Amino acid sequence: MDNSQRSPLHLQWLDKYNQALDNMQNHKENGKGVLIEVAAQHPLKDGQFPAEEFSARLDLGVKLYQELSEQKEVKFYIPGSRHQENGKADLVSLSTAGKNYLISKGIPAENIYADDANDDIMGEKGVYNSTDECFVSCSLFKKYGFAELHLVCSPNQMMRKMLCYISFGCFPHIHTASVDKMYHNPINEIFECIPKVLENNQAAQDVTRNARRVG
Repeated sequence: MDNSQRSPLHLQWLDKYNQALDNMQNHKENGKGVLIEVAAQHPLKDGQFPAEEFSARLDLGVKLYQELSEQKEVKFYIPGSRHQENGKADLVSLSTAGKNYLISKGIPAENIYADDANDDIMGEKGVYNSTDECFVSCSLFKKYGFAELHLVCSPNQMMRKMLCYISFGCFPHIHTASVDKMYHNPINEIFECIPKVLENNQAAQDVTRNARRVG
């Protein structure tokens, strides 16, 4: 298929993708160290601990950290403000829960960006969806001049996260962690979530943020 057969939206995203690839090559050549985003997952167990799916991603993140840190400096970003779902609020933020879990696995606290990054980059707006997560992750990646960017997420949310990253000029190495019962439904991702990202539907994203925001 040549470009004359592609829609304007298709061409727009191809351009974003190529720009993201160029940005990553520039960082690889001129940057230093590795940033790993582990996509958080709500709700938390007992309101304060990562549940099975979030724990599986964090465990994979620890494995990556151990492998990569043999030769490079590695930092984590664990996203997520304090969430609520169906009227039940977590006791702590997803960032706090994930950071505490990593520390319990031997990761130094100073190697983990969490609520500090959320507050610094997003302020009162908070971090409540994939767009917010990827924006903060890309901001950290660019601000501190990392050479590599890695993402750990669910296989069902991989494409949406990838598109969010591309929209902010990055294209990470992607690693997925699967469990028997996953929060994200692949059919809903294809027909509901991904189109919202492709069309940059801010109103729909605000609905998600407001539904998850505590207070």
